[in-house]
Amino acid sequence: MRLLKRVKTYLLKVFDLNEDELQKTLLLQLNIFLLITTLLVVKPTINSLFLSTLTANALPLAYILTAISAVIGSYFYDRFLERFPLNRVIELTILGCLASLIIFGITLNLNVDLGYLLYIPYIWVAIYGLLTTSQFWILANLVYNIREAKRVFGFIGAGAIAGGIFGGYLTSVLTRFIDSENLLFVAAFLLFFCLPITRYIWKKNVSKTEFVPHKQKPIYKGESPLKLIRQSKLLSFMALVMGVSVMVAKLVDYQYSHFASEIIVNSEDLTSFFGFWFSTLSVVSLLIQLFLTKRIVGTFGVGKSLLWLPTGILLGSILLLFVPELSVIVFIKIIDGSLKQSVNKSATELLSIPIPIDLKKKTKTFIDVVVDSIATGLAGFILIFFINGLNIHSIYVSIITILLIIVWIFLIFKLRVSYINAFKNLLDTSGSKDVDKSKPKKAIRPVTSIISSIKDVFENGSENQILHMLQRTLESPDERLFLATKALLQHESVKVKALAIENLYYLKTEDLSDQIEPLVYNPDQELTTNAFQYLIHKRKKDTLNLFESYLNSKDESIKNATLIGLSLELNNNPILQERFNFNRWLQIAIDEWSTSTDPAYKAVKIKIILEAIGNIHAKPFYYIIGNQLQNTDLNIVNIALKNAGKTKSDIFLDAIVSWLSKKETRTQAIKALHNYDEQIIDELIHKTLEEYYDLDDMFVIPAVIESFASQKAINALLKLIDTTEHAVTIEAIDSLKRLKWNYPTLKVKDAFIVDKILDECQVYQTTLSSIHSQIIINFKEKINHANTQDEDEARNGLMHILEQRLDRQLRRIFKFLGIKYPPNEIDPILDIIINGEEEQRINAIEFLDNILDYHLKRELIPIAESAFINNEISYEIIKKLNLKVYSEAECYKILLQRHDIKIKHAVLYLIEKTNKKTFIPLVEMVLNDTSKSIRNQAQQTLDILKKLP
Repeated sequence: MRLLKRVKTYLLKVFDLNEDELQKTLLLQLNIFLLITTLLVVKPTINSLFLSTLTANALPLAYILTAISAVIGSYFYDRFLERFPLNRVIELTILGCLASLIIFGITLNLNVDLGYLLYIPYIWVAIYGLLTTSQFWILANLVYNIREAKRVFGFIGAGAIAGGIFGGYLTSVLTRFIDSENLLFVAAFLLFFCLPITRYIWKKNVSKTEFVPHKQKPIYKGESPLKLIRQSKLLSFMALVMGVSVMVAKLVDYQYSHFASEIIVNSEDLTSFFGFWFSTLSVVSLLIQLFLTKRIVGTFGVGKSLLWLPTGILLGSILLLFVPELSVIVFIKIIDGSLKQSVNKSATELLSIPIPIDLKKKTKTFIDVVVDSIATGLAGFILIFFINGLNIHSIYVSIITILLIIVWIFLIFKLRVSYINAFKNLLDTSGSKDVDKSKPKKAIRPVTSIISSIKDVFENGSENQILHMLQRTLESPDERLFLATKALLQHESVKVKALAIENLYYLKTEDLSDQIEPLVYNPDQELTTNAFQYLIHKRKKDTLNLFESYLNSKDESIKNATLIGLSLELNNNPILQERFNFNRWLQIAIDEWSTSTDPAYKAVKIKIILEAIGNIHAKPFYYIIGNQLQNTDLNIVNIALKNAGKTKSDIFLDAIVSWLSKKETRTQAIKALHNYDEQIIDELIHKTLEEYYDLDDMFVIPAVIESFASQKAINALLKLIDTTEHAVTIEAIDSLKRLKWNYPTLKVKDAFIVDKILDECQVYQTTLSSIHSQIIINFKEKINHANTQDEDEARNGLMHILEQRLDRQLRRIFKFLGIKYPPNEIDPILDIIINGEEEQRINAIEFLDNILDYHLKRELIPIAESAFINNEISYEIIKKLNLKVYSEAECYKILLQRHDIKIKHAVLYLIEKTNKKTFIPLVEMVLNDTSKSIRNQAQQTLDILKKLP
């Protein structure tokens, strides 16, 4: 019993198995062991009889007949699947194989000359190996989810390889004592035990799970497997990769068999040779499976792991062209046989995990058997054409092999993308949205020329279409549009007229002052202002007297519009400002505003005054803007912010920042700061790092910096990540993410982001270790009755904060991931991991596992898996993350070194309540902390501890 316990512990530890999955894993391993042992007993026996009787020249035709048989058989197999449940189909397949082996054994013992009838057992062996293993892996897919499968499939696959070793050597040994024909009865005996094992696995691990629908109509009933494969990119590329890989394997197998049969004439010796090398290949494969497969698939992911086999064969095939020896052929066969049954097999079986089970049942066996057999047939045609038809030496088959491998590698890259996309689709919980076909489609205007299209919009478009087009033409004025724009002065929309005048301002074809002047009497402020600005710009005669008359008008709207129009036109032109004596008129407006007692009049007038000051940068009146930035009327504050930004004066900077935290003024405050240009970035960063601003205002600083959309903005945001409050850091990360993906020319160094993610992962793990350490300390003190109620409450408070930090840390990690990887792929993952259904969580983590770099995957995947358990510290998490258990002093020291004020407060409070003078050195660490509140609490705690006896 003690020995069995040791073996069990060893298996769980070395192969990363969980105790509750050990039994089913060992049974599945035994099942595939028996299936492959049977194959390795039967295959050398049938192959040696086939080659001794019909020679290697019969192989191409055998490949073709295998393909034809597989296609015909697949039709009946598909109908069979629709009539019977999968477990019944698997059982009947085993029973049919048992009967076939017994019949073949009896027939061969009759010592009759079978001749071409030997094609029947040869084809049977080929299809047996494909069909039974395909059914086995479908069964394994039902037993495990993707994360479990990646852990255990390598171990289970070792059973297949061990079966190859045992079967091959068993064949070599038994041929010394019994005839080859009788080996078929040995194979039937071994295969029989697969029947009860399969039944037990199905009953205990599959029949009661959600994956197997009971008494439901099959979803894909009547659908052709080929049609279903063509409808799925993943299945299509799986079939293509399978097909090309099989063609390469058959070409390699032909070269191997051809060389061996030419050198070894005796059939018994040939059987022994094949048996020995089948087993030798399996030994190499087993070593790879046990010590490399899990590491390779875990490091490179499912897609890239598939590249190992074609790369190895490619190197061998190139070598064979220069060194045409049997040893090189054997070397290629070793690569093919060992990697195909280990790394390649495990990765290939994992490819089908994201495929729904009903679709998998209909298509996987078709791919494994029919596609494999058709590819075998195509390989046969190639060999017949080149070897028999063109009489080319078998060595030069390597040229064809090399060309096929190039196609194979290309398809693997396509398959990897489809595999990742399959998991991405499984994460989409939004559901497909039906398109409302009843909605009328927008009329599509015929495209003639750009100018004629614009004119057509001006003449026939809706108000919104015209306004949109006028905004576009404002960016690039064109004299050819003058008449069409002029016609818009008669448009019924005031907004269209105002924007048309703004366009006409830049066009020189004709002076429209006489037509536009009447519009100054329009009650709309924007239209009036644009009209005045046009008149100032275009009118050449008696301009000064004209505008003085408008400024002296009894109509307030005309006076206001004139003031705004003049301020816009005289901006940055001191000579004209002096000529129009603008400051005098501005002072008159201010006097009228300040002496008025009408609140409505004052509200309108101050907005006009603020606009005029901002437009003309009238420094003597900046105090007005400063005063209005303190107004309680947020509409006036927004106008003041807008015009403070126009001035770009440093005196308004802090006042503008103070309005960032208020939702109603935030947008305008950001725009105002943006007007200062990039020169403001350094000051904003400096003051944010110095915590000069209020936290609520600092929270919006990253958005201000983001608005500049420049490399300088990127570099500034990177500075905010390390040294600021968490909320500011999160906003800085989000701003970086948007800038990177919206502006591809801006660069964020990948190495920096990777380092930050790894740092965050480390902090996450230390937080988990701290929680675990506190739990242990609390447990020990309760046993010893050493803790007080105050200490209990303080410790629970610290653990509560640490648990909150776990969630926060996890979100920071995924925020950083959104900078390195497309946000639309990363953003939904965290929510699914924390709140999704179990299957969704597993798919989300597998998706991450396939897109992350190795060094990120190694740190982040265990953390993501630990988040499943809602931050409950279990032995499994401790083992997976290799968490360190801190002593009480170590735990406090680590937490006090963190840049987290709330945690520091909680630790100091807990130290105070422990009443232990041994913690005095820890308290002294933070006496010079940058936070005043921490310094004060540290001093208070130190005083209390020193007073203890």
